[in-house]
Amino acid sequence: MLPFKTLIPIDPKSKPAVYEQIALALIQLVKSGKMQSGMRLPSTRTLAATLAVHRKTIVAAYEILTLQGWVSTKYKSGYFISPDIQVAAVTGQAGSATAFAGHFPLTLKTDDKDKVRKVLQEGQLFLDDGLPDPRIAPYKGLLLELGSITGRQYNLRKANYGTAFASSVLKNALLAHLAHSRGLHLSEDNILITNGAQMGLYLTSRALIHPGDTFIVGSPGYELARSAFVLNGATVIDVPVDENGIEVDQIAEICRTTRIKAVYVIPHHHYPTTVALSPQRRLRLLSLAHQYNFVIIEDDYDYDFHYSSAPHLPMASYDHQGQVIYVGSISKNFSSSLRLGYVVATEDLILSLAYIRKHMDIRGDVLQEQAVGTLFENGIMERHLRRSVKMYKERRDYLCAKLEVYRGRYLFFEVPAGGMAIWIRFGDNYDVRRVAAQLRKQGLSFDERLVFADAPQLNHLRLGFSSLDLEAIDFLVETLGHVLENYPVH
Repeated sequence: MLPFKTLIPIDPKSKPAVYEQIALALIQLVKSGKMQSGMRLPSTRTLAATLAVHRKTIVAAYEILTLQGWVSTKYKSGYFISPDIQVAAVTGQAGSATAFAGHFPLTLKTDDKDKVRKVLQEGQLFLDDGLPDPRIAPYKGLLLELGSITGRQYNLRKANYGTAFASSVLKNALLAHLAHSRGLHLSEDNILITNGAQMGLYLTSRALIHPGDTFIVGSPGYELARSAFVLNGATVIDVPVDENGIEVDQIAEICRTTRIKAVYVIPHHHYPTTVALSPQRRLRLLSLAHQYNFVIIEDDYDYDFHYSSAPHLPMASYDHQGQVIYVGSISKNFSSSLRLGYVVATEDLILSLAYIRKHMDIRGDVLQEQAVGTLFENGIMERHLRRSVKMYKERRDYLCAKLEVYRGRYLFFEVPAGGMAIWIRFGDNYDVRRVAAQLRKQGLSFDERLVFADAPQLNHLRLGFSSLDLEAIDFLVETLGHVLENYPVH
């Protein structure tokens, strides 16, 4: 048996909880190759005695690993590393100091003067596709910090001297948050703050794409990301998304005949379907990236919002040799009106993104960035996130309970494990476009991007719940029920 006592360090005083520390350590042992697929794990009693913890702690750790697909069980035989997990082609250089060591593996494009027109759609939204509730955002704390910062003359002198890079206060605070929550251990050179995650996606596509480059995206998927790739000159191939995420086997088939530059994925809560990319597919995708020398653009827009179990760590936390570009959002943690996001990548790619950014946005809001960074440092953001997760889970549960009466008769859905939206499929006799039209007539307003009916298999509505209080959910479900019950079925 492996020396688990030394391989699984436990700090009872630190976060996350002890059972989560054990689960994360076992995942790392699998990713490093120390534990192979099919290998039997110690019994819960044996491992509990080895680590000097309660048996229930080991049971909880094994349950997380089983839910996430890392571990499988056999009747009366115990727990085993899932036989579907293959890590040999992913681990890369054993013992590398950081996943972002070395140089970015692809040629970068940094001075393209082609004119690109970006089409925006605007509309007053009462229903959204998954946005935070601005009514609970810590705006008072933000204003207090801004007042404190602007009350000092030396801070105001800095306001004219910002660059494409964010204030060191926000960067350092965000680096600590990413290390604590996602296992991403970075330096300031590995991160660029942007005006929202969408800017990060656009800058990344601008830096990467040369004429003739091919990108792969999931279908259905996030249209604004897809259009950013197309507007910058890429040829886009759509690959289906099922209940386990993007179909990586199809990506492998495409790679055999087509040179792929990048694969764009939303592995944690896929947009719009809310499904998670399974561990097996994550490892397979990383293996393909190494084999065919493409990069993975990992969009992790709402990682901090998970309700049912511990979240999958992002692929950017794996040993990927610089072939994962990680894009995230601060706006989702606060309010969509606070336009802050970030890109994590190798230093040379970050410099390229900064060069491009200064041609469209010379510098960020230095004072606001410093204020938001202080909210992370003094714990206000962490408390706000805890409160948000609790509240959004209550709203998810309330909405799903309300919709349950219509489930199987008019519509179908799975309770999302996290995120801010639910993915609803209507029955064959109910056209989502007609349902949407009737909802508007009943006083509900929303953008067309909530409606998915542009392919034969799509008859769906992506409905955000996090910005709706319980009274609004009551009105929504009552109105939806009225529309469905009076729908003219032929």
